Amino acid sequence: MGALFPSTVATGMTLIAIPLELRQLHANPGQIGITLSMFGLGMFLFEWVWGVLADKFGYRGPLLASLLLYAAGILLLARADSVVLIAVAYLLASGMMVAVGPIGRSFLGTTLPARFQGTGLALLSAQWVIGEAIGAAAGGLLIDHMPIRTVLYIASLLPAVTAALEVLVFRGYTETRIGTSAAEEVENGATSNGVGVIRVMVVTASIVLLFQIGLGGELALLPLLVTSHLNLSASTAGTAVFVLGMLGGLLLVPGGLASDRWGRRSTMVAGGIIAAAGFVVYAIAGTFVAVIAGAALRAIGGSLLWPAATAWISESSPRRRHALVMGLFGEFENIGVTIGPILGGIAWSLAGIQAAFVTYAIASVLAALVAALAVGSRASHRGQLQAQAR
Repeated sequence: MGALFPSTVATGMTLIAIPLELRQLHANPGQIGITLSMFGLGMFLFEWVWGVLADKFGYRGPLLASLLLYAAGILLLARADSVVLIAVAYLLASGMMVAVGPIGRSFLGTTLPARFQGTGLALLSAQWVIGEAIGAAAGGLLIDHMPIRTVLYIASLLPAVTAALEVLVFRGYTETRIGTSAAEEVENGATSNGVGVIRVMVVTASIVLLFQIGLGGELALLPLLVTSHLNLSASTAGTAVFVLGMLGGLLLVPGGLASDRWGRRSTMVAGGIIAAAGFVVYAIAGTFVAVIAGAALRAIGGSLLWPAATAWISESSPRRRHALVMGLFGEFENIGVTIGPILGGIAWSLAGIQAAFVTYAIASVLAALVAALAVGSRASHRGQLQAQAR
């Protein structure tokens, strides 16, 4: 997780730079929404592929290849000089970046015992969120003093640094998950029962897709809410993303502990409702302080829902295809990240940027509703897994 940090910082720098670059090119709201949705589309197209490769070749080779390709993708993004070229480069860069999702989650999901999976996966997510937050803050400060293209050149170096560090991390590492016995799978909360896994994936898909509509839209439109609606600087927009990321990252581990202690369903329901309240505050915000308040609520909600959803599907996945299942889980996320900016751009063009955040609030409430109706209690889920294994 420490070695992944430089690459995650690069992602944060990219996330703040691209919306501001599109504004400099005078793209309209519809063009901005579609272009920013390429971040989610690239992850959607490639994440399952990285899961298949990790199951076939192990974790080390695919991860190193993806990091070097990600560096090349950001370099291509820095060279793009039109909305269309930015969209294509953004899609390719995100597709290479997303490998850390299935590989990182599968590594922890096949290594940690079930009682620690919520906390461990939350720690991994916290690293991503905090790294992106630091990258966004650094990117915003740099953009106030140098061209956006130069900032992207700097960002393109960081995935290569991570690749070098991961060579050290995986030195001497031996793959062990293939030989896991059925008894160990039950102990770790996993099941190979196809019907059970499919049901969990369908329910999780619904929850994560709805929730990620808001998160994807927030990543894309929060910098523009601060700069275009409140007429503040790029560094202030970076600060808002930094505060959001730091709060979300620091709270993810407590959120994972909550899901391990109080069950997946209750934490998912609470998370969806609290996040919806944060989006409503964004929609009515007239000052930077109000934006920070909305960010705090959204971060609390995400820290409760996300670790619970990740752990719920991880503990229900067959270990021999664990990376693929975690990659498919990421695809649910990617669809939401892709749809979010598009829906936000449409709502923005029809009724102002505030309407985009109202749309995201509705999606979060629906995610909480699905969790309340379709996710079983922790005890009943454990009993079902053991019965299926027997």
